[in-house]
Amino acid sequence: MSGEGKELERLRRKVKELSSLVEVSTLIASRLDIEPLLQDIVEAATRLIGAELGGLLVLSQDGSRLYDYFKVCGWPFEPAGFPSGRGIYSLPYKTGQPLRVDRVRDHPQSVGFPPGHPFVEAFLGVPLKFKDKILGTLFLGNGPGGRTFTAEDEELLMAFATQASIAIENARLYAKARELARLQERNRIAQELHDTVAQLLFAIGIEADWCLERLPQDSHFYGKLQAIKRLAARATNEVRNAIFALSNAHKEGDLRKALREIVDEFEAMSTIKVGLVLPETIPPLTPRLEEAIRRVVRESLSNVHKHSRAQLVMISLTLDDTRIGVSIQDDGVGLSEESLTRFLKGDGLHFGITSMRRMVEELGGTLTIANNDDGGLMVKAFLPLPQEEVV
Repeated sequence: MSGEGKELERLRRKVKELSSLVEVSTLIASRLDIEPLLQDIVEAATRLIGAELGGLLVLSQDGSRLYDYFKVCGWPFEPAGFPSGRGIYSLPYKTGQPLRVDRVRDHPQSVGFPPGHPFVEAFLGVPLKFKDKILGTLFLGNGPGGRTFTAEDEELLMAFATQASIAIENARLYAKARELARLQERNRIAQELHDTVAQLLFAIGIEADWCLERLPQDSHFYGKLQAIKRLAARATNEVRNAIFALSNAHKEGDLRKALREIVDEFEAMSTIKVGLVLPETIPPLTPRLEEAIRRVVRESLSNVHKHSRAQLVMISLTLDDTRIGVSIQDDGVGLSEESLTRFLKGDGLHFGITSMRRMVEELGGTLTIANNDDGGLMVKAFLPLPQEEVV
């Protein structure tokens, strides 16, 4: 082929690559849900370059763990967990630079592959970067036809990664906006419950009292009115519990203030006294860690109010070098042995308890529930503190 023919062929290939880049960029730009978006990105990148394998790692936003997401394409199985953060997969996001390797096993930072990992000879990885913020790594294994990756492949993948990073950041902003709207709706519902249903139930109780004062106790209707009054009081408590849970779902940023507000609102809606013991200083915590602590306290207080017949609750927050702990102890009737056994077996004692235990365990923590020797119930949660830096 003449020099002119080669140049024409190169231009045709370039036009085809750019057309493909525009096509896949348009596809991912239309996605707003983060999970399907990330899968689309890794599949589109693998097709764009013609690689055998593809993968994508997104760094955690809150520091509670190394990665938030790990997506793959062309692998014979779904990965059982996240990579360790060592080896060449992590280099593009650590250095902020692309990495092209012809023989992975010869690279000085190659640490090998876990059992069952697909064979990777050639590697191409680029950072996912939005402005000055590193979001993660997009990487490919084994070029088209088993060849190594070229400088043109790297350039094309870098261009695609720029578009992908914008799409990821947009999806995150969309998720935050949706969460804010959800919390605002919860607040609105809580306010409406307070202004309408709670007031109506209170009025029913007042009317029942008025009638009871004027009826003889041997009247056929006296017992009926007492039952109505009890049901109204019970419904009022349930509505207050709902308002309490809804209005406390969004407090973030200052754990000390949030816990005091939860306690104040609990005492305002019940006759149970609460003691709150906090350390002098609380280090900055990740949003997920703060939410887990608030959820444990909130759900425990809700259960105390519903079931314990307690007069006093003590909440304590403790800290050491590696973990934070929270305990909620009441002086009520405790739990039956059957209920405790069901909890310890993970049979779902109560949806709220199951939910808070799952959240604690997802963060690497533990949750225990046990009866006190002198009566009442003790709920304890211990969670690891976030590492100071991601390596």
